[in-house]
Amino acid sequence: MRLRHIEVFSAIMKTGSTVGAASVLNISQPAVSKTLQHAERTLGFALFVRSKGKLVPTPEALRLQEELQPLDDQLARVHRVVANLSAGKEAPLRIAATSSLAHHLVPYALAAWGRAFPNAQCMLVSSLTREMVYWLLIGEIDIGFTMQAISQPNLVTTPVCNFDLYVIAPPDWWPKSVLDRPAVPADLAGQPFIALDTASPLGVTVMGWLNGVEPEIKASVKTYALARALVEANVGIAVVDSFTAQAGSSAGKVQMRPIMSPTENWVYALTNSSRPPPQSADVLVRSMQELGGFSSLERR
Repeated sequence: MRLRHIEVFSAIMKTGSTVGAASVLNISQPAVSKTLQHAERTLGFALFVRSKGKLVPTPEALRLQEELQPLDDQLARVHRVVANLSAGKEAPLRIAATSSLAHHLVPYALAAWGRAFPNAQCMLVSSLTREMVYWLLIGEIDIGFTMQAISQPNLVTTPVCNFDLYVIAPPDWWPKSVLDRPAVPADLAGQPFIALDTASPLGVTVMGWLNGVEPEIKASVKTYALARALVEANVGIAVVDSFTAQAGSSAGKVQMRPIMSPTENWVYALTNSSRPPPQSADVLVRSMQELGGFSSLERR
């Protein structure tokens, strides 16, 4: 007896008719009748007799139902799991993102993701890229977002969107007349400066952009959020990504000027090649790709 035979048999037992079974299984009534006939030919005995327009189970069908009940219950559980997986409800989507993305871009993408999966849950944690890579390899998270391209044989690195770089400074650092003008390395010469870790890709990019110009380094940091916090505290100026630069810019906490970056800068999605994330993660990535950058978020 095939699995499809069992599904049709159980549906008829529950509803008492091929019409009712067709409704439960979301197939046509002729398809139910054809499957029932094939099941009876395969078994070699009748499962139902028609009486007053209804299908009445034979003694053989009642005995068969007793044996099939555990399997029927298991099939029902499987259908519930499939429905939950389709709706993103089976388990929370576990996400890690570097500080700038976790605080500024990912929340907007998660808002769109939540509309697509209103009954789903997620877990979001801010982390360094090296922590994210480790968590992906041991299966602690499903997907990570970073500004660093990772070359690791067990991870898949997918470009999501690119971003610009900005010099940020405390309020009134520059006259308003120059704010729309891109900053050049000479503008930073001798200026108090919060440097990014030169081991990070963005730190290397900034050093390449400075091209030998030497600001007066007041502090070195590992995250762009810390660089912004020090700028807001009037320690100096810094070069950061567009997400960090534009966060709260309307409140006048910092001034910002774009720079001509020597390289393209990208946000990447990281996943484990041997443990693909739930399909709902694809929706999150697409939401980030559609948002494209924090400037577009500000306009929405």
